[in-house]
Amino acid sequence: MKNTTRKLIPLLVIIGILISIAFFLTTLSGTSSYVSHIISGTSLKSGEGRINILLLGIAGGSHGGASLTDTIMVASYNLKTSQIDLISLPRDLWLPSLQSKANAVYQKGLVQGNGLGLSKVVIGNILGIPIHYALLVDFRGFVAAIDALGGIDVQVEKSFDDYQYPIEGKENDMCGLEEKEMDFNENDAKNLNIEPGKRLVLILQDGKIATDAAQEDRGVKYFNCRYEHIKFEKGQMHMSGAVALSFVRSRHGTNGEGSDFARSKRQQKVIEAVKSKILSLETLTSPQKVGDLISVLGKSIDTDVKVKDTLESYKLLRKIEQVHTFVLDDSLRSGLPDGRKTLFVNPPRSSYGGAYVLVSQDDDFSIVQEYVRKILRGEITEYEATSAARPR
Repeated sequence: MKNTTRKLIPLLVIIGILISIAFFLTTLSGTSSYVSHIISGTSLKSGEGRINILLLGIAGGSHGGASLTDTIMVASYNLKTSQIDLISLPRDLWLPSLQSKANAVYQKGLVQGNGLGLSKVVIGNILGIPIHYALLVDFRGFVAAIDALGGIDVQVEKSFDDYQYPIEGKENDMCGLEEKEMDFNENDAKNLNIEPGKRLVLILQDGKIATDAAQEDRGVKYFNCRYEHIKFEKGQMHMSGAVALSFVRSRHGTNGEGSDFARSKRQQKVIEAVKSKILSLETLTSPQKVGDLISVLGKSIDTDVKVKDTLESYKLLRKIEQVHTFVLDDSLRSGLPDGRKTLFVNPPRSSYGGAYVLVSQDDDFSIVQEYVRKILRGEITEYEATSAARPR
């Protein structure tokens, strides 16, 4: 019993702190309190009085793109003030050096045998800061952990619908349609308003060719079987793991909930709800719930944190009182150099093979790096960073 208690106490510390600084739930099953060392400033790598942790979230599973990161965050812990600055990066950020989006970095690293290692280097170079540690969790662990807690209570600020929420396992469902390569002469191509020659086209159920199949709305128009309608009503809501996941992952919500900024705010609400549930007496006094958390989370993470034997007091968790969140995207901002109004811009899809991407306003991310330095120096507050993006 004594040995079990020694393992469970640091685990709870880890879960509680990481929940408060990331949209996804993660922990270090079977290890000592990594994050408590952050609080006390001992033993861990740091630079300029900060410890920077890369936090990644993936969908997981066996479908295509399972290792693409839906969530990319850096938590920068100030050893002097015990404040955490949580900086979110867009997954669609284009990286010229890799000729891919930021969400593909971890997957590329896996091919090289070190997903976290490459991610730390690349994301650190974008932000202009060293990344000392990295943690990744797949969303199956997120769902299972919330269910192990018995669900969470979340205050939904605004009612919204999302008619394009992807159904797991149906990512490649053709919905009764057919893709076919056809050779079009100049006359047929002109009638269809397409380029002549061989091309892959979508054949509809009535045999007609969908000439607009490559456009942005084809997923909704032709492949609606891949999506489901989810809905949230304003007010207090008890959420299971699956519902909480859809709440934080929804990207096409109505009523102003379709932006990355809105999604980030929903993520923070879930963070607080899970943190409160974990730190409640109901959880802390339930060996069953703690054991379930250990079981589900231990199978769902990737981390480069080394195993340590030192245990820290649970009261150290109370030192973290402030978590400031910043979302780096293409919204309007003030104080940028050379008259810039945004950190990133959205170029024509045709320049990137039809893909939606965000591109930095410079080649070396120097504008982003200076903006991040201002955040870490306290020159940009959470309100200042997001107020320009709010609807007028």
